[in-house]
Amino acid sequence: MDMDNALRKVSCLALIMAPLMTFGTAASQDGTAETIYHNAKVVTVNDSFDIAEAVAVKDGHIMAVGSNSQIQALASTDTKLVDLHGKTLLPGFYDGHIHVGTSGLPFGATFNVPTPDQLDEVLTEQAAKVPAGEWLVGVMNRPYCHMKMPNRWELDAIVPDHPVMLACGVLKLTLNSQAIGKAGLSKDTPEPKDGLIVRDEQGEPLGVLTMGARSYALGVIPKPALSDEQARENLRAQLKKFPPMGVTSVNVAGVRPNELRLIQDVYARWGDELPRATLQIFMFPGYDHVETSLAEIEGLGFRSGIGDERLKLGAIKMAMDGAIAVPDFKTIEPYDSQVSFGEHGPWENHDGHFDGVTVIPQDSLYKVGKRAHDLGWQLGIHTIGDAAAVQAVEVLERILKESPKKDHRHHLHHLTIRPPEATLAKIADLDIIVDTQPNYTYYNNAFMLAAVSGERLETQNPQRSLLDHGIKIAYGSDGLPHGPLLGIWAATTRIGYDGKVYGAEEALKVEEAIRAYTQGPAYLTFDENERGSIEEGKVADMVVLAEDPLTIDPMQLRDVAVEKTIVAGEEVFAGSHVEPYYQLPPAP
Repeated sequence: MDMDNALRKVSCLALIMAPLMTFGTAASQDGTAETIYHNAKVVTVNDSFDIAEAVAVKDGHIMAVGSNSQIQALASTDTKLVDLHGKTLLPGFYDGHIHVGTSGLPFGATFNVPTPDQLDEVLTEQAAKVPAGEWLVGVMNRPYCHMKMPNRWELDAIVPDHPVMLACGVLKLTLNSQAIGKAGLSKDTPEPKDGLIVRDEQGEPLGVLTMGARSYALGVIPKPALSDEQARENLRAQLKKFPPMGVTSVNVAGVRPNELRLIQDVYARWGDELPRATLQIFMFPGYDHVETSLAEIEGLGFRSGIGDERLKLGAIKMAMDGAIAVPDFKTIEPYDSQVSFGEHGPWENHDGHFDGVTVIPQDSLYKVGKRAHDLGWQLGIHTIGDAAAVQAVEVLERILKESPKKDHRHHLHHLTIRPPEATLAKIADLDIIVDTQPNYTYYNNAFMLAAVSGERLETQNPQRSLLDHGIKIAYGSDGLPHGPLLGIWAATTRIGYDGKVYGAEEALKVEEAIRAYTQGPAYLTFDENERGSIEEGKVADMVVLAEDPLTIDPMQLRDVAVEKTIVAGEEVFAGSHVEPYYQLPPAP
């Protein structure tokens, strides 16, 4: 006790003078710490990436950061002391790009096909549950379904007496013959501007529909009734998956206006057990729905930033081109036709010269984007292909020239095919942020092999190029396995699903990848003064890791266990969690 009293007497001077301290004003605060985490390696991720030993927490915020002796001097008999036994304490990870939905599984699906080998078993089991003629709507496990979607004939061989729809993520689905008939599809069905109907050599639909073409099927599949209570439970279950991954904040990249009240209900009831959330509003102006999107924006009556520290509105999101998971992203040069993808690649609809799909033409993007910008909304534009990035940047440049705004924080989602040098320079000059997904390098590698080769393949999902151009980046996971540690592993190793390294020159250092998963998304959502680092005054959102990511072999980063996740000073997860890592099968 004498030593403790002595430490308390010198605490003010120590807190101000010690070089280890990240901040020097903690001693001026009234009272003592509620919780102290000590005997840790505290990776602050502040501007100089300082390392400390302990953190004091009070009222959900960080009271002080420093050495064990300095911080323990702020304790009273009521202070909770948490000895981390040398474990690493980081700011809570911020997943800058996730998706959640009210229905749980996409499109009201009622079952999941875990692997291609289980397709026959699962469909047969599901068909036995319902009378012939009734729909079977399911999803295929994302790490596998992209390798080869089953076509109508393969589905017919398993389930001939039911219409079947299987989804791969939300942007691609496949139908059997009964479902094709109900959707009214034939060789005479016109190709949509914003999607693909994959066909055989005679022009007959093979069942695979992408992007805008999905509307043929989505208009006829049954829409099961979903109560508000079930919708809330579905949202809660999806969001509860994040704290065990060390995620304390999420940026939900696309919800529809009618979902806002349900998500608000979820946070009103269970917000204390969930990560903080920023919600982007998804708009679909496309080719023909500009007026509808403008009316939706006007009808919202709000703008980016409204809300509180637990739940708020972020950007207006729009998708410029297609997806990797088809693949049908928009490229400057046609896809490399010598690269094949399964039995029927999408370019077979286009005489071997396929350059992807434009989902929103520039004129539509400008009209909706300009109005949203003028109303005070931040903009987030989905751009996978290099052509889409060029077009989106041209539109943003026009908007910003006509209505200048210094701190707009408009951003591009993905930017997966590296755009030309002039576009990268323009992104930096306009201070456009890139919300990028490091795990794409691994999980989407098969899609890239299906579409591009050479330099486009090596530099896909660029990371180092962006930083070298002075472009701010924010890391997220999209609809893929979400673990930030897996993303940091992918960013630093650049390993594809086949075990090969792709574009080693695009790799980041571990410190850079950690910053992109903490400070980067916080800046994206205007939260850099409250989140993203362990510094005095910021919210006490932190994660305890079983190993030090700065010193272990980068190859082991994906296997590091999360032991505690802390939001506003309260532990929302305690245990030992490693996000499952999926080993994909060889390409067909």
